[in-house]
Amino acid sequence: MKPSLFALPLACLALPGCRPAPVDAWFPLVEGERMVYAVAVESDESPPPEEWTLTVQGSQTLDGQRVMPRHHSAGVSYYLRSNEQGVQRFATRTDIDREPTPDKEPMWVLKAPYAVGTEWTTPTVPYLILRRNEHPRELRYTHKALMGWRIEAVDDEVTTPTGTHKPCLRVVGRAKLNLFTDPVNGFTDVPLTSREWYCQGKGLVKFEREEPVPPGFLVGGRLTAVWVR
Repeated sequence: MKPSLFALPLACLALPGCRPAPVDAWFPLVEGERMVYAVAVESDESPPPEEWTLTVQGSQTLDGQRVMPRHHSAGVSYYLRSNEQGVQRFATRTDIDREPTPDKEPMWVLKAPYAVGTEWTTPTVPYLILRRNEHPRELRYTHKALMGWRIEAVDDEVTTPTGTHKPCLRVVGRAKLNLFTDPVNGFTDVPLTSREWYCQGKGLVKFEREEPVPPGFLVGGRLTAVWVR
């Protein structure tokens, strides 16, 4: 997700990775930048709508790499680096951790070239699927999958409460989890689908996640997050 524009301290301008992002950047990382998203989930157990706030914090050095932490209001920071090859995540840190936990390998968030057909993979977990009658209900702690990402469009137009934005990259991720859904169907390949829209000079303005499951032991759903301010 993405973050709004604050003035940069002059001292920051001398640091690599801490310069203002070019206005045509698909994923700007500018210190103080803040974006708020309205989040809604559709499922059999639809929770009430909520908001996420993501804020880019000051540049740091992590294992010799200049990174920009981006803090999620849910209580976790993502350590990101942007260059001509794309945007990668190097570590995460929860609000109760003293130090960030490095990823085993840098994880692509958005990969160049920003053209239709560019592909990459990342590990993922089910975010929305729940067990109906077992605990823990969340599958995210026990199940993982490899998600394949692809840039499917470079000229999309997206309208949110913040206005109409274009051009936008449409990035789609697809994965499958083989789950025991009910005694009739047995094990079923459950699709996990993510769609992200990155608009020029703005960053991520919309995000969708779909995790449908057949009726039975599990609850699936669909999440939509839209930039509102």
